[in-house]
Amino acid sequence: MSPRMPGTKRSRPGGVFLSGQAVSLLGDGLAVLAIPLLVLDLSRDPLALALSAASVTVGYLVVGLPAGVLVDRMDPWRVLVLMDAVRALLFAGLFAFASAGKLTVWLILLIAFAAGACAVFFQTALVVVVKDQFAPARLIRANSVLELANQLSLVAGPAVVGVLAAVGSVRLALLADALTFAVSLLSLVVAGRGGPVVARRRAAGGWREARLQFRAGVRYLVSVRILVLLTAVQVVVNLCLACEKLIIFDARDTLGLSATATGVVVAAAGVGGIAGALSAARLAGWIGEIRLVVTAIAAAGLAISTMGVADTAPVLAGANAAYAWALVLASLVNRTQRQRLVPRAMLGRVTSVVRVLFLAVDPLGVVIAGTATAALGGDPRPVFLSAGVIIVVTAAAGWAAGLRAAAAGPAGDGYPARGSRPGTDVRAGGAGHS
Repeated sequence: MSPRMPGTKRSRPGGVFLSGQAVSLLGDGLAVLAIPLLVLDLSRDPLALALSAASVTVGYLVVGLPAGVLVDRMDPWRVLVLMDAVRALLFAGLFAFASAGKLTVWLILLIAFAAGACAVFFQTALVVVVKDQFAPARLIRANSVLELANQLSLVAGPAVVGVLAAVGSVRLALLADALTFAVSLLSLVVAGRGGPVVARRRAAGGWREARLQFRAGVRYLVSVRILVLLTAVQVVVNLCLACEKLIIFDARDTLGLSATATGVVVAAAGVGGIAGALSAARLAGWIGEIRLVVTAIAAAGLAISTMGVADTAPVLAGANAAYAWALVLASLVNRTQRQRLVPRAMLGRVTSVVRVLFLAVDPLGVVIAGTATAALGGDPRPVFLSAGVIIVVTAAAGWAAGLRAAAAGPAGDGYPARGSRPGTDVRAGGAGHS
């Protein structure tokens, strides 16, 4: 059998692969509520509760950058397999401890942080594997399927855990979590029968070489104008969108809504997120990916501003749904653009840098939004209005600074012009230097 040329697509069954990842994402959705509830059963410590709910975020801030380097130096397919196997064992172990009555808060946090770190490696490797699995024209659709599964998991996962909690069987959610990762692992094994993994050359030199590779990834990121613009715009947007954390406060305290009405407002985001995942591929094909990401960011800003003038539950819920819809659209296109433009050999590093930047500004935005709301006498509506205006202006600035020129490319998808530096780098990087 002749060896497969580097950069060509493997013939693995895409449907099996995507279905397995959808099940894996359901496991993440189950953990969103199950872990905090376990902590709450043992302690009323708000810090422990907050840490348990933010295990993946903490994982990105701790191991996000080295995860990108390691994924680029390893076979990302095997990273997916290993991380699913480890997470299945972690949650099975947590279920065993819970069944034996041996749980402690610190044990839960330790396992949650370990699972969160595994999720960081998994999600970073997944971006690379999706690039391998699907042709460029199919990336937006594949990412939309995964995002749809993610949004559904955020609705179905907590709902399942809530039902289990009501009958006093939260620990069963841990077993279900372990099973979802086992199913995902099985799907990877089945889908992996389609062909050999692309050969990767392990780099020598230990941490020194890893630092050099990380710097190379950062240099590439800042050398491609469209990636710089998309990243800069998204960082500013994420800083402003941190005010979304005040939606519950606005509903309950400012508008005086009931707990039920507040729940409807919060749940509307799930509906909007699902709609965004379902409509992304069609909208991108209609107006082009770059136009879509700029339009979606501006729409998110308008939705946030609408929250600032909302005075009823339906208006606030509608604004929250529109915000989630627009945010999912923008995120999907951003991810697809990185997969198109970044050489496979450094896609893990670039992805990890971008995601850490996005996450790092969120706590700062929360502090700014909370402080501003307190200074305004506890009224978050001017904060929503201001954040929305800044987001719209940022989208317009990004468009004028170069995204408009990128949208003028083939189908507005942000492909580099023939012979341009990014295009040359992408083709050269396909062979996977490490």
